[in-house]
Amino acid sequence: MLGKDVTFRGGLALLLLGAAMVGIAITLDETAGRFINGAGGVLWFASAAILLIAAIRTRPPAWLWLAFAGLTVLVAFVVTPSALIPTLLGFIPAGFLIAWLAPRDRLLWAALVPAWYLPAHIGAAVTRAAIRSAMGNEAPLRTDPPPTAAFVPLLMVVCALAGGYLAVNVRERYQKSTIARPRRRVH
Repeated sequence: MLGKDVTFRGGLALLLLGAAMVGIAITLDETAGRFINGAGGVLWFASAAILLIAAIRTRPPAWLWLAFAGLTVLVAFVVTPSALIPTLLGFIPAGFLIAWLAPRDRLLWAALVPAWYLPAHIGAAVTRAAIRSAMGNEAPLRTDPPPTAAFVPLLMVVCALAGGYLAVNVRERYQKSTIARPRRRVH
């Protein structure tokens, strides 16, 4: 049990650090920004692997893996890494839903969504580029990110965890209220 907690905490710490570094890189000039972004990306990918190992150790049901994959891919296609409002509207509900569905280790599952967002987002970008190329279209021009973009990577993690924490609390209250409620006898 302790090993799983250490793995979860270590993976979560790497995810938070990686997300913060990616956010900081957005505000820096090209050379320093690229270096810090690369290092942050490596930490982000490492956290995804570590959290995945922690999740595998919990032996979750197959349907939970499908729900997790579906939510993560959906968020990766909908939320851009510089958009503040879509981050809030995407990661809070995703963290809530996966934590609500998880039979145990709910915050771990909430953390998995932003951890696997970056690999899924990169996969979505490659897919979009391949589709555009196959259709003979050019890639859209990248623009400078808005000033709030530096906060978005870390906000993704915080929002998913907040959604997960909310689900944990709502489930606990729901379970307490159903346990405390006396059963009616049917005559």
